[in-house]
Amino acid sequence: MPDLKSCFRRAALVPVALIPIVMIPIVCVSAFATAKGAPDRGLRFDSTGVLDLASRSLKLDAGKPLTFGTLPAADAVAITATASITDETPLQLAFSEDQFGCKQGAQACMKEHEAKLIAQADGAVKRLDKRLVVAAGAGAPAIFADWTQAETKTADGDQETHWYLGRMTGNGYHRVEVQFGHDAPGNFLINPKSGKMVFVHSGADIVAHTTDGKYLFTLNTLNPPLSLRVAQLDDAGPKLVLLCAARADDEKTSAEFKGWHNNSAFDMVVHVGGAEAKHDVALRISHGDSGWSGATAEQLAAAGFACKAL
Repeated sequence: MPDLKSCFRRAALVPVALIPIVMIPIVCVSAFATAKGAPDRGLRFDSTGVLDLASRSLKLDAGKPLTFGTLPAADAVAITATASITDETPLQLAFSEDQFGCKQGAQACMKEHEAKLIAQADGAVKRLDKRLVVAAGAGAPAIFADWTQAETKTADGDQETHWYLGRMTGNGYHRVEVQFGHDAPGNFLINPKSGKMVFVHSGADIVAHTTDGKYLFTLNTLNPPLSLRVAQLDDAGPKLVLLCAARADDEKTSAEFKGWHNNSAFDMVVHVGGAEAKHDVALRISHGDSGWSGATAEQLAAAGFACKAL
């Protein structure tokens, strides 16, 4: 029986000039309809080709080590005094209910607002019952499937629901929210030209993008060791461009994200050994013509915190 991957491959082989774009999802939907007995889970965060910024498997095993210069004392004081971005801070990538102004569980309201955004997508997005199809350029479409798994005597039930939330400001990436049955929501950000996509767990991680939408920062504050990532969301992206982490055996060092200083630099405070150790180091990491660089109030190498540009 055809599966999602074979469907994608087949859709990619169809000459786009010979068929209208709306025909692409129809080809793939037929694959779902004939795959009897197989659960229809569609494209997910762990699917091949999805850059999963929430994955703990991303390691500092490649890239160019960042050189850290000296951060001026006044900047260090200002960074430390700046309010941190936390899970209580209003999200840039707002949850669907908040963006739509709908009460939780108000399906009619959600569908009405989603339909308006789909109508503004120039035919690139289709809602086909429980499937959301996002076509990008000449590549294969992304197909997200809403599904429910019933509870059994030996296993809890589960589900995933998707909502189209329009395009991001600045980069024009399509945004699709996924609501999980047992976890906070996440977002798929899809390049409208190439179809490449990134997943961020925006309900469980700290996620912040620059005002021009070209860079996306994500930090998990709950699960050690400390790890943060930056992806570039330009015409060629998304792609991982920066990864910073504490040592693999360090379960105490943590960090607070202070926000994007501008469209090419962000600020943080690293709590070496944990906040209770009162060893706090302010740092600013920037991107310029010569690539990524950092500046800290004191060197962090001895503390086991390192960054690499990819």
